[in-house]
Parts: sequence; structure tokens; C-alpha cells
Amino acid sequence: MTRNREDAYSLILGEAKNTFDLSKEPEALRTAYGKTTFGQSCLQARKLVEAGVPFVTINAPGWDTHKKHFELMTRMLNELDKGLSTLLQDLSDRGLLDSTIVWCGGEFGRTPKVDWEAPWNGGRGHYGKAFSHLIAGGGFKGGQVVGVTSPRGEEVIERPVYPWDLTASIYQQLGIDPFGTLPTPDGKTAFISPLADRSVKIESGGLLREIM
Repeated sequence: MTRNREDAYSLILGEAKNTFDLSKEPEALRTAYGKTTFGQSCLQARKLVEAGVPFVTINAPGWDTHKKHFELMTRMLNELDKGLSTLLQDLSDRGLLDSTIVWCGGEFGRTPKVDWEAPWNGGRGHYGKAFSHLIAGGGFKGGQVVGVTSPRGEEVIERPVYPWDLTASIYQQLGIDPFGTLPTPDGKTAFISPLADRSVKIESGGLLREIM
């Protein structure tokens, strides 16, 4: 408890507090990130990475667009594009992108079919069959799209990537063996990832692929 208390106070009163002072950043850079909660959160994330924080999460609520999807996306996609693209460029300019994995996504996608009926008025529901994530930096091979959906985005028709494939690939880039095991209190064995009981290989660029 003493150590935790000292750490907490050092964040508030010590040098660490400067990491949370965005006013020290150039105004042009702050504008490039976007003067929005998400944009400034991306700038804060870069400062934390630069300070040596090993894991940073940016929360971006509001994507659960059951109602007025296109009205919301007009605003939110612009915020996402500005914040995320500037974060990647800023990390690259500072020589941090190669050692930082940037992962952008949600737990599922949105239905390809738009519901125009009231009360949804142009909304999209939950959809877990086909959706996308963005991965950059950290040794991943850039400039590629992995997987193909049907023309309407309803089904994955080529090279599916499952959540456990993605997390195992991230483990691999971090130097953690995704095929490794962990002990349990009852003496049994738990796999680090569900891939341990499948025949897979890790491709160049860090993406897992099942061997058929």
C-alpha cells in the first residue's frame, strides 16, 4: 500500500504530471490530432508511450449506432481519421512506431443492412460475422488487407482472421510464445491462446494462419 500511495502521489505532484500536460505540445500538432476528446486522447497516448508506459488504452464511445448511423458517422469518422492518422505519423516521426503496436477496433461490427424503420431511422445493429480491425507498427507488415468479405460485407469468403488469431499474433510480436502454457491452481494446464490445440503457423508480418 505504501508503494501504491507513493506512485499515485508521484503522478499528481512529481515530474510524471508533465506527461499529462498537453499545453506543452505545439499548437499545430494539437490541431492536427483534432481538438476533440478522441484526438487529444491520441496525443496523450503518444506522450504516455514516449514516457515509457507499456500499455495505453484510448476509449472512444458512441459507435453503437443503432439509431441515426450516418448522421453520427459524419462526425465520428472525421475525428477517428484525424486522431489515428496523426498518432501513427507522430509515433513514426519520433522513432516509436516500430516498437509500438497500435490496435484500433471494437468487439464486433455493424449490420451491412441499414434499418430505416422507426425508431432506428437509419441505424445499424450488432454484427459479428464480418468486421475489420486496424493493426500498425510493432513489427507488423503494413500496407496490406488480410481477408475478403462478400461484396455486401455479409460473410467472410477468404482468409478469415479470428480474434484469437489476432491476439496470438500480437503475443508473437511482443516476444510471448502464443503456443505456451500457464499453470493453474488445480495443477492443470491453461494455454496462453486457444491456438495451442490447432495446427497453425505464423506468417511473415506476424499474422497467424491455419494450416489446412
